[in-house]
Amino acid sequence: MNKEYEYSFKVKDTKDFIEYCTLNKYKKKDEYLQTRILYKNGGPIMARITENIYNDKVLKVLNFKDDNLNDNTLKVSRESKDLIINYDNQEFVDSLIEILGLTNKKVLKRKRYVYEKNNVKFEIDEYTDPVMNVVAIEGLKDEVDKVYNELEKIINCNKID
Repeated sequence: MNKEYEYSFKVKDTKDFIEYCTLNKYKKKDEYLQTRILYKNGGPIMARITENIYNDKVLKVLNFKDDNLNDNTLKVSRESKDLIINYDNQEFVDSLIEILGLTNKKVLKRKRYVYEKNNVKFEIDEYTDPVMNVVAIEGLKDEVDKVYNELEKIINCNKID
């Protein structure tokens, strides 16, 4: 199980954050389309089935995460390892979601850009459904806090509450 330390916030535009990553020599790790279905049952954990659509392949995974989708900018959440979904285990995944009493609560569609440097990762999302932009900065606490503080002026000018 992973523990995720992440600042996440809605922004007017992603341009300044992509520019920050480029100017500060973050390596662009990925760029892909993503559809994520959130499954919930009113309890503290949600399931997520995520389909990542790359140029040359599609990867579908199931994982579980603390259901703390509050408006706090800083979130510390538990997150399970990913289970890759394929033809052989799709029926198992469906039955697991059903037996846990989880139901489809939300579908998210977005384009995701991932930049990494040292122990900091940016996930920059341009949503098409619902329409919005979200920036997440995650990784080791001290390094993530430092980057967040460096970006505070840009964040405050760009943030949507």
